[in-house]
Amino acid sequence: MTDAHDIARGHWLDLLPRLGVDPKYLVNKHGPCPICHGKDRFRFDNQYEQGGWICNQCGAGDGYALAARSTGQTFKTVIDKVRDMLGVDRGQIMPSWTVDELHQRQKMKAVWEGSGAPSLGGPIDTYLTTRVGCLWPSQAIREGIWGDMPVMVCKIDDHAGSRAVNLHLTFLTLDGKKASINPAKRVMRGSLPDGCAIRLGPTKARMGVAEGIETAISAAILFDMPVWACINGNLLSKWIPPQEAEQITVFGDHDANFTGQAKAYHLANRLEVQFKRRVEVKIPPEVGCDWNDHHHHSWGKPSTKLRVVK
Repeated sequence: MTDAHDIARGHWLDLLPRLGVDPKYLVNKHGPCPICHGKDRFRFDNQYEQGGWICNQCGAGDGYALAARSTGQTFKTVIDKVRDMLGVDRGQIMPSWTVDELHQRQKMKAVWEGSGAPSLGGPIDTYLTTRVGCLWPSQAIREGIWGDMPVMVCKIDDHAGSRAVNLHLTFLTLDGKKASINPAKRVMRGSLPDGCAIRLGPTKARMGVAEGIETAISAAILFDMPVWACINGNLLSKWIPPQEAEQITVFGDHDANFTGQAKAYHLANRLEVQFKRRVEVKIPPEVGCDWNDHHHHSWGKPSTKLRVVK
């Protein structure tokens, strides 16, 4: 069988207009986007002859994604049309995802649907209250069971917020402490595309991003704004802002080797230059600390009373 990407390689300049994408978009220079209709944020580079494109708002993808997202057709419909246009038998095309990837997505779906809202006084309530001072109210956080262990399940959304791409798991004890397994925090096996994040709060004109979950919640409490978690420094540096975000604060870690600071300022540069957003970088004053550590140090001071960001 032939992968769906292989059969279309080198044919996208011909295929896309026939699939409903205006040829005016198929040029390798900045111009209007056929998906979000932004005026000067899209270019078609046809990378590796796979119909590659990039938009400062919508992210990036291949010819299948461009046809589906710009015309409203389903991915399967686009594959079927490409097959017919190229005269390839349906049975000779393998979907762009493997059986293993499909199984993993089904497993993630089962974990998410098998979990629910954290219970008051339960393991997640106790854990988060100890870590950040409260049970953080977010639809991205659920309480589940993994084997015989409670687990905090956090949904990771793609850059557009249109679909979940993975789950972050924090394994706990029944009394709300981090489980003594290594690692106690992990992401389920699967992809983590550029721009993804755990959306711990709403999208706002003034908002922030940080690396870890507790770090993001602590920054949200300390600075009274929604803050999303990007999971790690590499993904933080690749974050893609939502269209509504006008002023963004990047809450970097204060690493002794400057890794956290470098990732934070790399993102700040991208947001300023590529996305034309107003940006501020905040680094905690203590070496070796993130904003969750700083939050712990600040507890008890009148100026850091806990607030829930809505």
